[in-house]
Amino acid sequence: MRREGARRWGVVVLGTRVIVGAVLAVLAVVLIVHGGWWFFAMMALVSFLGLNEFYRMMRPYRPIALAGFAGLALVLVAAWFGQPLQTVGACAAALVVTFAIAVIPGPRRGVSVRIAMTMLGLIYVGLGFAHLLFIRRLDEGMALVLTVVFGAWGGDTVAYFTGRYFGSTPMAPRLSPKKTWEGFVGGFIGTILVVVFVGLYTELSPYNSLILGLTIAVTAPIGDLFESLLKRDVEIKDAGRAFPGHGGILDRFDGLIFASVASFYVITRFL
Repeated sequence: MRREGARRWGVVVLGTRVIVGAVLAVLAVVLIVHGGWWFFAMMALVSFLGLNEFYRMMRPYRPIALAGFAGLALVLVAAWFGQPLQTVGACAAALVVTFAIAVIPGPRRGVSVRIAMTMLGLIYVGLGFAHLLFIRRLDEGMALVLTVVFGAWGGDTVAYFTGRYFGSTPMAPRLSPKKTWEGFVGGFIGTILVVVFVGLYTELSPYNSLILGLTIAVTAPIGDLFESLLKRDVEIKDAGRAFPGHGGILDRFDGLIFASVASFYVITRFL
């Protein structure tokens, strides 16, 4: 009886995951295609919610959230109007702001950790989404953002179902017990196929689509494992509850955050 109940609950969770994923995909397409300030607003909203999740998750380390949010605003504005160099300057300014707020009450034990955790959240979340803004501003930016987003999400979806139904070999049992090598291989292949397919509707050649697909296929799982390491540190299962069946913002965008950074430099330097 208990096993039957668990099976039904699993079906419900799976159905919820599929429905929410489909809605997110449609919304992403609409906003990416529309571009302009609508796209910037979406990136800003997702970034601030993601950073809020990070600071709530890392509450034991007492990050200075006010400084982090101010720094995130600087980074996103610099990314929308400037170049990568300006975002580095924004991060440097955010460090100064963080120091200024941290020093107000005077020296306190653990202040170094507070500053470090504040900046980690800003760099992790802020620079990841900032690079999606960079990609959108490139020639063929709309198609490239769609390629990167659906490459990362498509690979993650294939990895989930491959691991769920065929996975048997743990990939990193202490870090992420449910991830398997079968799921990784499925996601790796799925990412490349999605990117090559989407690339048929862009100006990317099949060879360039393959290179971009390999880039996303390698970096997105690293982003996934990075977030898993953070969650294991504070002993939580999900970063948040923004998306039923998926978890929080960081749970849904963890792979994309890493993939967007790598993809931007591969696109601009090699493709």
